[in-house]
Amino acid sequence: MPVKSRPDNARAVPEWNLGDFPGAVLVYDQAGDVIEANDAALALLGRTAQELLGTNANDAGWLVVESSEGPISVHPAIAVLRSDQPVRGVLARARRPDGADVWLQVDAFPTGDRVVASLTDVTYLIAHSRISSRSSGDHIIDEVTDSIAQARLEPRAILDTVTKALNRLRPAIWVASLMGKDPTEMLVVATNDDPYYATNYLEEMKASGHLSTTPISSGVIESGQPLLIPSITVADLMGYMNDEVRSYLTTHPWASTVTHLAIAVVPMRARGAIIGTLGLFERRGSNPLTEKDLMWVQAIADRTALAVENAQLYEDAVNRLDRLTALQSVSLAVSASPDLRLTLKVILDHVTARLKVDAADILLLDETDNTLTLSASTGFQATSVHDYRLPADDGMPGKALASRRIETVTALSAFSQFRRRSLFAREGFKAYGAVPLSSRGRLLGALEVFQRSPMKADEEWLAFLDALGSVAAVAIDSATMQEKLRQVRTTASPRPSRVPPDMTRLEKEIMRLVVEGKTNREIATQVHLSQNTIKFHMRQILQKTGATNRTEMAHQAAKEGWL
Repeated sequence: MPVKSRPDNARAVPEWNLGDFPGAVLVYDQAGDVIEANDAALALLGRTAQELLGTNANDAGWLVVESSEGPISVHPAIAVLRSDQPVRGVLARARRPDGADVWLQVDAFPTGDRVVASLTDVTYLIAHSRISSRSSGDHIIDEVTDSIAQARLEPRAILDTVTKALNRLRPAIWVASLMGKDPTEMLVVATNDDPYYATNYLEEMKASGHLSTTPISSGVIESGQPLLIPSITVADLMGYMNDEVRSYLTTHPWASTVTHLAIAVVPMRARGAIIGTLGLFERRGSNPLTEKDLMWVQAIADRTALAVENAQLYEDAVNRLDRLTALQSVSLAVSASPDLRLTLKVILDHVTARLKVDAADILLLDETDNTLTLSASTGFQATSVHDYRLPADDGMPGKALASRRIETVTALSAFSQFRRRSLFAREGFKAYGAVPLSSRGRLLGALEVFQRSPMKADEEWLAFLDALGSVAAVAIDSATMQEKLRQVRTTASPRPSRVPPDMTRLEKEIMRLVVEGKTNREIATQVHLSQNTIKFHMRQILQKTGATNRTEMAHQAAKEGWL
């Protein structure tokens, strides 16, 4: 079939007829949709032309595990469209409509505005190869994928589920590492039958401060390439560690008799980014790890990465909603309660709960002597926090007031410069933050937060702290203005009340009914008089009170207390 003509500046496209090709061939357009397929391809994939034509490469459901250039995670046609370069030797698994799996070797190359892919059936080789039959890991991929679907939607829970499922299916040390929002922070989860052999050992190393990340994981993340070591001694493995880890291992040797290990570590990839690693560490056996093992480990790692990223996105969305709800609750508390201390207590409760800090307080600025005084606090272990006054220019929170921005301190050595260092020592605080409180351009004080463990303050955390500080400043400013108004009312000389006019009992009754909003007809019915008589008495009442109309008269009567 001849190919449609292209612009003059396009590459020349040869004419062909797919029926002339002895092997299976698929042709994709620039969107990745199948536009042509020969009979051999239809037979290999078990589909009719109507079923296959128009389908997109992204929706093919192929498990793509490797290529001659290295691991690949996208459909070969998509890889060609992205790079405009040929992709050869791709190994992929496709599932036919009848449920049977077929393993394909795919070579794809660009030609004009199309991508041509040739398919070779290598199912027999995969199924009967001594190495691949051991390491293809199809059943492991399927079972771990099912386990991921059952896991709680939380990153650590997913990693824990995956490593436990892998250990059950392939007993070994399985280690998953996940980068945090701060790339220097790494969550490491390990699972093994012997807890002390791996899991507890890594937890103890991390608690000692010697493990913030694993050197092997860092290397895989930075290079983006998997690491395969079919056999290595424990002593030689130390060459892959950094000085910090080697120092710990020297004083705390592994409680294990294993002398040789086989290692496979692959990057966890999600939506084009590397977010962590998945590693297999097992006793060296007679059948060593091979490139085939990297295929199924990589497939599991990518599924895990996608599940973890979805969990993180869900967790972030829940946190944002929770914080927006908290801000609404605090705003309602500010508008509903005239009690400043109660309002500040509500704000501090939200600060500790939503920001996950151990303690918080609010210091108010006394402009008479330029000092900060404690107004409200929560979360301190001491039975009572003594009232104290700090110079407004005192280190922290003075620095926050001077710069008018959020300040945080996470280094323990910095606390020695604090005037309240005895308080920090007694409470065991290891991190501190302060946000200045200002309203209408005027400094009012500072909101402080304290943490007994390392503080992870990302941009959203800081933004929420700043928002709570703004609400607190509005509450303080509003309460200050109300207090000044009360003082003005108290100190102002009282206005003498007018002497009530001299009225008869009937006139007072009519005035009371007018204040209640009754009409002349309703008043006449109630006092058993005619409407003309009521009009006469109303004129008399207006004359005696000096009011121009009944509304003004009713307002004066209520205000002056004539009734």
